Amino acid sequence: MARIDVDALRAYLMDRCGTAAFNGFPAAIVDMWDVESATGEELCRKAEQLGIDLRRFVVGG
Repeated sequence: MARIDVDALRAYLMDRCGTAAFNGFPAAIVDMWDVESATGEELCRKAEQLGIDLRRFVVGG
């Protein structure tokens, strides 16, 4: 199992949800709240649901 930079993933998801929320999808604010308090595993699941390639966030070799 690869190690994921959870802080970078959280920041990416917050940016993505924030952009969506302020560009006509206000329900994305709920996603922002979820992302803010999610564990690393929950963040990875959320990212996969959104079709985000987690390989971008792998740290180490």
